Amino acid sequence: MKTQSLWQLRIYIEWDKMVKVELVEPPKSAKIGERVTFPGFEGEPDDVLNPKKKVWETVQVDLHTDAQLVAHYKDIPFTTSAGVCTVSSIQSGSIR
Repeated sequence: MKTQSLWQLRIYIEWDKMVKVELVEPPKSAKIGERVTFPGFEGEPDDVLNPKKKVWETVQVDLHTDAQLVAHYKDIPFTTSAGVCTVSSIQSGSIR
């Protein structure tokens, strides 16, 4: 996943047929262009994702926010050198 597309992730949650959307935000002190990492998943990102492999569809089911508004892949927080990435109000939401 390319770095610039990660900042464009949106959170959706359905509640009484209403949908709320928020952006996943890095910490304010994070450097522009810094890579978001997931501790325990080291390595270099792919230059291009092969659409036939359905990488996004496979990964997306494990993306969510927790009760403290932190964005996670599985139970691993989206992390920068300045801290974790968060949303402003959607607790336990899905990231799509």
